[in-house]
Parts: sequence; C-alpha cells; structure tokens
Amino acid sequence: MHSICAGMKPHNSMEAAGSSGGSSSENIPFCEHYKPLLIEEIALVEHPVYVHYGKCSVIGMLSCTDHRLESLCVPDLPTEMQLPDGACSVELCLNNYCGIIPKGSQVEVTGIVKLRHIPTGVTTDSGMLRIRLQCEDDREFKRRYDEMLTGYSPFIEVNHIRTVTHARELISCNLKVRKLDYVCALDL
Repeated sequence: MHSICAGMKPHNSMEAAGSSGGSSSENIPFCEHYKPLLIEEIALVEHPVYVHYGKCSVIGMLSCTDHRLESLCVPDLPTEMQLPDGACSVELCLNNYCGIIPKGSQVEVTGIVKLRHIPTGVTTDSGMLRIRLQCEDDREFKRRYDEMLTGYSPFIEVNHIRTVTHARELISCNLKVRKLDYVCALDL
C-alpha cells in the first residue's frame, strides 16, 4: 500500500514523536486523554489529515455571536510568535452538550476533534482520512490528497465547558509542560 507519509511531513513534531514506536502517521492512535492544544493547532493545520486525532482540551474565549472558540494572545511567547486575541477560531458542535454556554467568557473546552466535509456536511476524523489516502496509485493518492485539502473544516464536538479565570497563564503552563514532555522524550 502507498504510505500516506510519502511527500508529506507532520505538522506537529510533538504529535509525531508521541506516536507509538516511531510508526508512520497512518498508525497514530486515537488520543484517549484530553490533550491540551492551542486553537491555532486546529484552525491553522496544513492539511486535514494532520488535525489532532482524538480528545482535546482547548482554552480560549467563547464568541458572543456564534458557537466558536477564539484564540487568546499568549504573553509568554516571543513577540514575533504572538497573535492578537481572536486571530483564530474553531467551530464548536454543541449537539451532545447539555450545560451552560458562557458566551464572551474565557473557558476550557474539552471534546473530540472532528472534520466536516464542507460540500455535504458529513463528519469524519483525521484517522479516517488517513485510511482513505492509502492506495497503490500515486495519481489517485495525489487526487485524494488535493481533494481533502480544501474540502474539510475542523471542529470540536464538545463534551464539557468550564470557565477559567487565568486563561492565558493556563495556556502558558500547558505549553511549558508540553515542552518538558518533548525534552524528556528526546532524552529517552
């Protein structure tokens, strides 16, 4: 079978390093824990097959007008890496959520990252897209890859929303823990 790694690089080296035994990206397991992610890691992903596969925890500001989670500026990042508040956002699906939706508040959202096929509205995930890319023919692989590039939009199927008081500081702490995890993984 054609490997989906051919001609593609992981968008997130931490996620690629976290896959079991250095296996290829098509074998990335479903993330069963709520992995802390930045909104930018979902909204600005290079290709839908690289979107996080599984559960996530994302901190941001709930939009006042629609069901979106907006990014927050993280002061701990170098100035050239900082984006203003609301520079990125990710859609929230609240179909299975039964709690309060504190619009305009800084919150932590936990849920599962999914993808919506824009023309049809059918939902899937990055794991299923990776499976669809497995084929023998290089031309068919390229056609499917290019078709997926603009055909899918990421969203979070929300399990829980909780208000947080020090959202920016919590995002910074999550980034520091991820950095430590990455450094420890390199030392092994």
